[in-house]
Amino acid sequence: MAALDEITEAAQDVYFSINGTESPATGTSLTKLQNNYIRAFNLWLDEYETEDYWNKLRENDYELATVANTTDYSFELPEEYRTPVFNQNQFLKVVSADDTVIARFKMVDPNQRANDDPENLDYPDRATFSGRNVVLSRPLRASEVGSTLKLDVVKYHPRLTTTDAEGLEVLPSKQLAVLGISKNMTLSNVTKVSLSPSFTQKYGDEMKKQLAINKASNESYDAQYSNYGYITGLW
Repeated sequence: MAALDEITEAAQDVYFSINGTESPATGTSLTKLQNNYIRAFNLWLDEYETEDYWNKLRENDYELATVANTTDYSFELPEEYRTPVFNQNQFLKVVSADDTVIARFKMVDPNQRANDDPENLDYPDRATFSGRNVVLSRPLRASEVGSTLKLDVVKYHPRLTTTDAEGLEVLPSKQLAVLGISKNMTLSNVTKVSLSPSFTQKYGDEMKKQLAINKASNESYDAQYSNYGYITGLW
C-alpha cells in the first residue's frame, strides 16, 4: 500500500472515531484531511515517544565512538537518536577490540554525575546526557584508547510525510494513535469538547496496556536500600 493510502486510511479511522461516520472528502477536501492528519500525528508523537523507551525504537549496544585520546570525555549523539536509555542498571560500556568490557559508566540523570554519597567511597564512573552529548565523569585512560563506547539508545519515532508512512508501521498499537489524536483534536474543537473526557480515558487505558506490554520482558529491579552495617554499639 502506498504511503498516502495508509495515511488516508488512518485519517479516516480518526474521523470515524470522532464523528461516527467516514469522511466523504474528495479532491482538495481529501488533501486537507490527509495534511491535517499528518500534522496531528506528528504533534502527538511529541507526547507519545517520551512515555517510554519503546522497544521498536531501541537500539542496543549502539557504537557511539572510538576512543582516540585521553582528553575527550564528551561525545555527540547523532540527531536521529532521541536519548540514551536510563535505567537502574544501565551502563555505557568501554569495549576493547576483542569485545571485552574493560570499563563501565553508569548512566545517570545530569544532576547525578557527581556521587557525593558518604556511604559509597569508591565513586563509580558515571555518564549522562547533556544537550546532544553523552558526557563522561572522567576522560578515557591510556589503556582505553582504541576501544569502542557502546550504550543502549532510542531513536526518534519516524515523522509522517505524504511519501513516508513508516511512523504508522512501527506503532505498538494502531488504536493508541487513533485515540491519542482523537483526544487532541476534540480538545481543540469547542463543539465536541464533551467527547474529550471519553477519549482521554480510553487513551489512558490503552497507553497503560501498551506500556505494560513494552515492559513485559524487562527484568524487575530489586529495591535499593542503604547499608547500615557500619553502625555498632548500643542505642
